[in-house]
Amino acid sequence: MADMMVPDPDIFYEAEGLQVMDATYEGLVEYKPETAEIVPALATAWTVSPDLLTYTFELQPGVKFHDGTPADAEAWQKSFERRKAVGGGPGYMVEGVARTEAPNPTTFVVVLTEPNNAFIHYLACPFKPAAVSPTAVSSNTIGDDYAQEWLSSHDAGTGPYMITEFVPGSHYSLAAFPDYWGEKPAFETIRIEITPSIATQKLQLDGGAFDLATKGFAVPDILAYEENPEFTVVNVVGGIGDAIFMNQSAGIFADKELRAAVLNGVDRNAIVDTAWAGMTTAQPGLLPDKCFPPELAPMPTSIDPDALKQMVAALPSKKVDLACTVDGGAPRQQMAELLQSQLSEAGFEVSLRVMPLAEQFDLSNQPAELRPDMMVSFLGGDTFHPDTTFRIAARTGAAPVNYYQYTNPELDRLMDEAIQQPNEELRNEVYQRCTDILLDDAIWIPLCVPPNTTIAHSNVTGFVNEPFIPMTVELQDLKRT
Repeated sequence: MADMMVPDPDIFYEAEGLQVMDATYEGLVEYKPETAEIVPALATAWTVSPDLLTYTFELQPGVKFHDGTPADAEAWQKSFERRKAVGGGPGYMVEGVARTEAPNPTTFVVVLTEPNNAFIHYLACPFKPAAVSPTAVSSNTIGDDYAQEWLSSHDAGTGPYMITEFVPGSHYSLAAFPDYWGEKPAFETIRIEITPSIATQKLQLDGGAFDLATKGFAVPDILAYEENPEFTVVNVVGGIGDAIFMNQSAGIFADKELRAAVLNGVDRNAIVDTAWAGMTTAQPGLLPDKCFPPELAPMPTSIDPDALKQMVAALPSKKVDLACTVDGGAPRQQMAELLQSQLSEAGFEVSLRVMPLAEQFDLSNQPAELRPDMMVSFLGGDTFHPDTTFRIAARTGAAPVNYYQYTNPELDRLMDEAIQQPNEELRNEVYQRCTDILLDDAIWIPLCVPPNTTIAHSNVTGFVNEPFIPMTVELQDLKRT
């Protein structure tokens, strides 16, 4: 629906473009489809020391980068070094690495500075540390940029596809890598079109110009495609939800009591049920279900719209700037419209606008008073482990997903305590205290975990979706009957 920033795996940190990154780069481990279970990728097996400090990976032999050089343990050392040196958004995943070792070409060892029970999830997520060719980086480095300029339109991965064209605003073209170590993909070429308009996507899909579209269609259209034998519809739920965020730093919602009144006064069930027509339900817990048990962080089950109305009536200004981020497509926009209607009934004067991705991911850099009062956007971290939701969305100074630059030193301390716990029960006890803080501060209101819908012509088969962000289809598994 929109351009990705750059296809550099150590800078790339957004949902749009994951289709390109997933096809061209690979990590050590990955999530098993439709689960939070971690399974092998370029590592065939791994062990973790009892103190959670040392991770030893046995590597798949014979793996080559797209430039023909070996993706061995030394290459993995260089790949970890590059991610730390570049310092992009996903760089936090390797900040806790004390050192790496390569005792032989197929054994890669990572030693952490302190225990981190989320580390293996960092390595499995869509924004994982990836194997990046040290030869390609060295050959294309300008000054000390670690080949960032070159990798803004090329790739240096091991995946089943290679980038052959990268034309911002138009399309990305991929070609099958002939020396891929795994099963060879059925399609020799893939063309990914940049098409912001869902209406245009639908026209192109119906007319046969597109073989498949991966997200964003209106629910009535999805239901109609499900009844059409000429199309296949695949619905998958991942680890990312949609939520209402409020600007706690400036404007009308700097008032904590008003935020709490909104949290308790908005009818989430009505919004989700109407927008999704039964395809999903309101999220029962503060975090997406697969990331944290909802019973440990339950949302209020009753609503009090009258209390909200009374507070709004006493406000000197009732104007609310409500933004809806574009990447959620038609269903998210409808939820924003339904929220606008409820807020208006409560007495607010609400203006609704659609926010482009570039503006969304720049909010953390803007003065607090220039950010929207309220925003409907995605809620979730980088992994199924709760650490990444807290760390990227609520940690002091985190950017860009801590949109409103929320800060709470006690929450920061607790999230660091949680990742050092030796088992899940103790970990969840600490995270429960984290959720108590966020519920009390009323920073966000979860709406739902939306099902991602891929719609394709019925002669395209073999759909496997990336488990955490399922709008990403595993291109190497696609076939045509």
